[in-house]
Amino acid sequence: MKIFISADIEGISGVVNKTHTMPQGHDYHMARTLMTNEVNAAIEGALEAGATEIVVNDSHGRMTNILLESLNPNAQLITGSPKKLGMMEGIDDSYDAALLIGYHARMNTPGVLSHSYHGGAISNISINGKNAGEFFINASVAGFYNVPVIVVSGDNILAEEVKEVDGNIETVVVKTAHARLTAKCLHPTVVHKAIKETVKNAILSSKVNPISLDGAIEMEVTFLNSGMAEMAAIMPKTEFLGGSKVGYRGKDIIEAYRALICMYNLANVVI
Repeated sequence: MKIFISADIEGISGVVNKTHTMPQGHDYHMARTLMTNEVNAAIEGALEAGATEIVVNDSHGRMTNILLESLNPNAQLITGSPKKLGMMEGIDDSYDAALLIGYHARMNTPGVLSHSYHGGAISNISINGKNAGEFFINASVAGFYNVPVIVVSGDNILAEEVKEVDGNIETVVVKTAHARLTAKCLHPTVVHKAIKETVKNAILSSKVNPISLDGAIEMEVTFLNSGMAEMAAIMPKTEFLGGSKVGYRGKDIIEAYRALICMYNLANVVI
């Protein structure tokens, strides 16, 4: 049994602001440790459920956050950037299930550190007319390869976002949002037990179907200002829709996803 784990940092218990999420932050190393340990809890649950191969993709920022020397040795780590599939680098149809650990709610929702891929550039993303954040888009990438996302961990706002899409996906709420940079956090030992048991049970009994987006993808990306949109619209096949919005039609979710990565990196030049 082969399990894929995509791990972010904003949805880790105890992580609430940039001192935790940025390398220059005075609490960044602590946050890296917390992140690595929550991933380890997911790995332990997967192993107890019979997983024989586990691949972890570091999915935050420059994607060099997880401490390899502290990671469970039964897992392999994809670290560094750039990555053609970003937060889902390494996913393919050989996996039986995917886990999203340390995730957060989409931009413009009241979740802790809520954003969509690049909080300094993107205000909103819609896929086929539906507002979408990292959870839905990344789960759709997994679904392209017929891999279901069976467990998502993060705050309570993210859990609501997940359940709106599929109530069968298991969620682990590790903290409750009080404000965008404030949360009531569970102790790591409590979180680790919850993640481990939820992952184990989900692998053994989950009936979740992959999120499948068939056919062409109509994507609209709203940036924080018109200059960012103008820069993103330099990319071929994009359409500048006026204001701060750019449209893109992809043949499938993989093409659209890679286009999204290109667009927000272009837009980042304007910051």
